[in-house]
Amino acid sequence: MATSAYIHPLMRRSSDIDSMVPYWDKVEDIVEGQHRIKGASKQYLPMFPDEAGEEYKFRLSLAKFTNIYRDVLEGLAYKPFEEEITVIGGDSVPTEVHEFIEDVDGAGNNISVFSALTFFNGINNAIDWVLIDYPAPDVSIVTVADAKRANIRPFWSHILAKNVLEVRTAVIGAKEVISYFRVFEPSLTLDKNDCVRVFEREGDTITWTLYEKVEQPKKPEDGFVKIQEGVLSVNLIPVVPFITGRREGKSYKFMPVMRDAADLQITLYQNESALEFIKTMAGYPMLAANGMKPKKAQDGKTDEKVAVGPMRVLYGVPDGAGGHGEWKFIEPNANSMEFLQKNIDKTKQDLRELGRQPLTALSSQLTNTTTAIAAGKAKSAVTSWALGLKDTLENAMRITMLWMKIDYEPEVNVFTGFDNVLDNGKDLDALDKARARGDISQETFLSELKRRKVLSPEFNFVDEQKRQLDEIPSDGADSPLVQQP
Repeated sequence: MATSAYIHPLMRRSSDIDSMVPYWDKVEDIVEGQHRIKGASKQYLPMFPDEAGEEYKFRLSLAKFTNIYRDVLEGLAYKPFEEEITVIGGDSVPTEVHEFIEDVDGAGNNISVFSALTFFNGINNAIDWVLIDYPAPDVSIVTVADAKRANIRPFWSHILAKNVLEVRTAVIGAKEVISYFRVFEPSLTLDKNDCVRVFEREGDTITWTLYEKVEQPKKPEDGFVKIQEGVLSVNLIPVVPFITGRREGKSYKFMPVMRDAADLQITLYQNESALEFIKTMAGYPMLAANGMKPKKAQDGKTDEKVAVGPMRVLYGVPDGAGGHGEWKFIEPNANSMEFLQKNIDKTKQDLRELGRQPLTALSSQLTNTTTAIAAGKAKSAVTSWALGLKDTLENAMRITMLWMKIDYEPEVNVFTGFDNVLDNGKDLDALDKARARGDISQETFLSELKRRKVLSPEFNFVDEQKRQLDEIPSDGADSPLVQQP
């Protein structure tokens, strides 16, 4: 009996995470586009029964992939970033915090740019991770001032859901915290091998160990070797999840919010591919010879091919009873193509409607609940995700403050002003009437117009007041008061 390939213990996923891998592979392929989908061949476009390999290759070459899923995903992921993410607190926010949010990953990306990818991946994969890392300690760095002069500071990194191998949690002080975290770190350069990093919590102590993959080990169990280890100066494992899917208990298995859309995208691919194949076949009708035997080729085994087309004559061979054969073209019925086209149009409509639902109603399947959501402030699923992102960023900032040894409780503002903006224009009519009745101020009215993109993002109420004052006609210079005797 065949045995499965050996997997090193460090590379084995926990059962809950392993169950998510097929979904993650599917949505990754969809987002990457046509070359990945068609490259997977039979996984997304099954072979017909008894279909020959060359016939399948021809059908695959005609396959069509319209990526509505990615378009829907991009639209949902963009919503909270119509305005930049900011920290709240005014003058009470330390200067170091303002400097950090302008470059959170050490590569020059500010907190909004970094968070946009986290939000995109979180919607696509049901979960995404942020690692708050710190450069390896230098014995010459003793104080915070030393670290600042040497430009030693924490930085954030993205961790894809499929690269996380195992997560364990524990309840400490009535709060669930991560007690074990094992992650695969693929090499990005030729001079470095793949690694696996392990964080473990023992009481209030956090240890970390880095293992590097061994090329061509003598024994499979020697596939990784420990190259670094240490103890963190912070008292928690520095990773923070961003979750949009429904979590199953304490496990890290989720019901992805985009699963139905992903499945429908594959259905659309198969239907569009079928239509393209039928259209190609229909463009070349078959010629039938009725009442005639085929002429054998020179080998005496195969039928001789008949050349057709203009400037050629085909003869109907008579039989002994006075009858004769005839040639006739057989063309497919267009009704099947019309039916398939209508089905494709309906599938596209359904897929886009699935993409609209998170913007119009809070789904019961999306239970990434925060205090604000529980209080009813989230009117749509995307808003609940945005508030979840706010929690993720604030938790990441808290760990960052621990690394930087700064006593500061961060509060982050993530834009949710897209909520409750109607597409039918009725909200604008309501605003006009409310302003006319004096129910709202001019500043509120103009702010709402700005939020709905009626006014430019650069619109400023104070500047507008000054411009309006400048337009008031002047009566000329004031006359000096006449002194009375």
